[in-house]
Amino acid sequence: MFRRARSLSPATVLLYTALICVGLLIGESAHASPLERQITELVNRGLDKNITRTITLLTPEKQRDAICENPVLSLSGNDTRLAGNRSVIAQCGTERKFLQIAIKAEGRWWVANRTLAAGATIEAGDIKQQQGSMDRLPAGTMMNKDDIIGRVTTRAINAGQPVQTSQLRQNWAITAGENVEIQLKGAGFLIRTSGKAVDNAALNENVRIKTSSGQMVTGKVLSAGKVLVSAQH
Repeated sequence: MFRRARSLSPATVLLYTALICVGLLIGESAHASPLERQITELVNRGLDKNITRTITLLTPEKQRDAICENPVLSLSGNDTRLAGNRSVIAQCGTERKFLQIAIKAEGRWWVANRTLAAGATIEAGDIKQQQGSMDRLPAGTMMNKDDIIGRVTTRAINAGQPVQTSQLRQNWAITAGENVEIQLKGAGFLIRTSGKAVDNAALNENVRIKTSSGQMVTGKVLSAGKVLVSAQH
C-alpha cells in the first residue's frame, strides 16, 4: 500500500529553496578559479552595499592559462553599467592581456510607489524598495533611500519605474536670478546687503552672488534667500 506524500508548508518549501541556493553558491565559490575570484573581488570593490555582482569568464581557458599567476587587474572603460559584458585588463609586468567577462547583478533598488509629477518633492511614502536581478535596470538607478527623500523630480516618474539620478535634483533653497540677502561676516561685525543669485543652490552649498554694485562674491546658503559671505571674499 502506498502512503500519501505529506504536503510541505510554504515556509518549509522556502527554507529548502534557500538551503539549496546556499549550497549552490558555496559549490560555485569552491570551484571558482583564483582568476575568477580575483575578478569577482574587482567588480564588487567599492560597490554599493545593496548590490552583489557575479561574473562568468568568456575568454577561452587556453588563453586564460597564458596569464601570469598574480596579474594586476583593472576594468576597461567606465564602470557605469551594473551588468553586461565587460573587458578586464590583466597586467603582467609590461605585458597586457584582455579578458572578456559577463557580469550579472542582484540587489535592492527604489521605485516610485505611485506616479510622481514633475516638480514634486519626494517623501518616504512616494517610493518603495524592490529586490532581484538588476541586469536590465537603467543606468543611474538609485539604491539608497536617503539620496532620494527630499529631492525634487525633474520630470514625471511612473508608478513602478526605477528612480534614477537623472530624474531628480536638489531641493533648491536659492534659484538663479533670485534676489537674496547677503550677510557679510567678519571679526566683530555683520553687514547685511542684497544681490542676485547667479546659480541654483541647495542648503549649505556655495552659490555665486552678483551684488548691487556689480561685484561677484561667493557665499554659503544659510536658508531660503539668505547667503553668508566671509570677510576675506
